[in-house]
Amino acid sequence: MDIREKVLEIRAGRNFVEFQKYFKEHPSEYKKLIELINSKEAYPIPEYASWILVHLCKSDAPKVQSFYKTIVNELFVITNQSVRRNLINVIDHLVLTDYIESELIDELIKFIQDYDNKVAVHIYSMQVLTKFVKKYPELKVEIGEIIELNSENKSPAYGAGMRKFQRKTKNI
Repeated sequence: MDIREKVLEIRAGRNFVEFQKYFKEHPSEYKKLIELINSKEAYPIPEYASWILVHLCKSDAPKVQSFYKTIVNELFVITNQSVRRNLINVIDHLVLTDYIESELIDELIKFIQDYDNKVAVHIYSMQVLTKFVKKYPELKVEIGEIIELNSENKSPAYGAGMRKFQRKTKNI
C-alpha cells in the first residue's frame, strides 16, 4: 500500500491501535511518512503525516528517535502551522541531542516571538525550551523573560503555558 493511501486511511478511521501495529510491522514506512511531512503536497497529507508521527512517537519513541536530525531539520523549513506544531510536539517526546541544539533553541524562541504563530506552536516551544533549561540552567532567566515579554495580548492558553514553564523551572 502506498504511504499516502495509508495516511488517508488512518485519517478516515483514526484507529490508533491498528495504525501503530501497521508501522511496527512495516518499519521502513517511518522514513516514507517523515518524507511526506515536507512534501509540498496539498492538505491533508503533510498535516496528517505529522499528526500520525506524534502518535507513533508516543507509542514507539525509540524508533522515531532515529529520525531526530531529520525532524529537527524539517522544523527549520516548514511553514505550515499544523505541521510545525506537530513536529515540535514530536521533539518534545524525544530525547534531546546536541544536534544543532543552539540553533534549535533560537528557532523555538523565534516561534514564541512571532505573533503570527498559533498558540499551540508557542506552548509546545515552551515545553521543549523547558527541557533545554533543565539541561542548561543558565538559559532560565533569558528564556523566561522572552516568554513573559511576549505574553502581552496572548490567549489564556499562552498564559497557562507560561505558568507551566515557570513551575517546571522554578527550582532550577
